[in-house]
Amino acid sequence: MVLRNTGRRRAEPGPEGEPSRDDGPSSSVSALKRLERSQWTDKMDLRFGFERLKEPGEKTGWLINMHPTEILDEDKRLISAVDYYFIQDDGSRFKVALPYKPYFYIGCEREVSSFLSKKFQGKIAKVETVPKEDLDLVTKSLVGLKRNYIKLSFNTVEDLKNREQGHASDAYTAMLSSVLQGGSVVMDEEETSKKIADQLDNIVDMRENRLLWTWNSLVNAPRILQAHWYNVRYRGNAFPVELPLVERPDPVVLAFDIETTKLPLKFPDAETDQIMMISYMIDGQGDRLRRYRRF
Repeated sequence: MVLRNTGRRRAEPGPEGEPSRDDGPSSSVSALKRLERSQWTDKMDLRFGFERLKEPGEKTGWLINMHPTEILDEDKRLISAVDYYFIQDDGSRFKVALPYKPYFYIGCEREVSSFLSKKFQGKIAKVETVPKEDLDLVTKSLVGLKRNYIKLSFNTVEDLKNREQGHASDAYTAMLSSVLQGGSVVMDEEETSKKIADQLDNIVDMRENRLLWTWNSLVNAPRILQAHWYNVRYRGNAFPVELPLVERPDPVVLAFDIETTKLPLKFPDAETDQIMMISYMIDGQGDRLRRYRRF
């Protein structure tokens, strides 16, 4: 039998047997599909030993990774969260989710908070006025000048993006979709009532709307950094997860590299390709186990 290296990658089947895709929880899909995708991700993580904490307790772990997800809150509603992946000192693994509310800021010439709260009730989780330093006002002699921005927070990234076709005629959605797609804030007064157009015309600026929403959560998280030890305190879904930083010795890291032959634009195949070199480094010191050889 002749073995051939096709280089073809076989993707793991996703929910309902469909090929896996890295669309993330922010894709415009139904709540049921998003829940199924989140459950499928939990199933895949469990295969690698990362079981989600379910029982109240405390564990100490080394934070190695984080990934956006969606979870059910105590009211059985989907909300955005970040999964944090930990390894304990005995090698066991677990993960825990911290909910967050994706948000962005808008600058207004007049007060529109009450209008937005009433007009888009159920879509916006929270509206608050926050003083922020306006970098556009910074000069050589003037720094630290602030102006009030309205912070709009949402339960999920899906609510924030709000790209459902049923709301395509909504003035708010048209404005937000235009900005998310790289356009500008443009209101069509012919398709909206004069009252809504007048109110939304007061929105003159949008900030932090082009960042990844997970980055926003990390910027505002209380000192959550990868490659650190944490005491993870989980008290159930009704209470926030606590992640106090622990001062412990850094682990000894082992890194290795294996270089092999392969066909052009193909992945190496253990049955047909040969190892050219193996090198390693542990705790800052390294060497080669096998040097290059000519073929």
